[in-house]
Amino acid sequence: MKWLWITLFLIGAQTTSAEAPSLVGVWQIQSTLYDGEEQIIRQPPQVKIFTRQHFFYTYYDPSLSSAEPILAAGHGSYVFTAGRLSETIENHSNTALVGQTFSVTVVLSDDGNAFQQEVDLGKYMLRERWVRIE
Repeated sequence: MKWLWITLFLIGAQTTSAEAPSLVGVWQIQSTLYDGEEQIIRQPPQVKIFTRQHFFYTYYDPSLSSAEPILAAGHGSYVFTAGRLSETIENHSNTALVGQTFSVTVVLSDDGNAFQQEVDLGKYMLRERWVRIE
């Protein structure tokens, strides 16, 4: 009887359901397409961090009064449901974005180590591929 319980315990421990891949982690931009044209990935590459409820990201902003785009940052809270990511900006290098919510389509890879993000900018489409670095 003791061996039966041990066997059942071992089987149960091995068959626990695996967690579905999530956005929680640290991501680095791998590629960007703007209106179908591949963009150069500036160095250092952009990074995006997701916790269970919040996000932080860096990006290059050409509108911050500089000849070259400068590295800028933003953070806020997010909800990720059924392939839709809604991010609400709580603080940002561009203060005009604070309080705005952006919704994008996200496809997470089966292994959870990459995701593609599509941002509908009205006239243009922005497609980004991010890879997990932590």
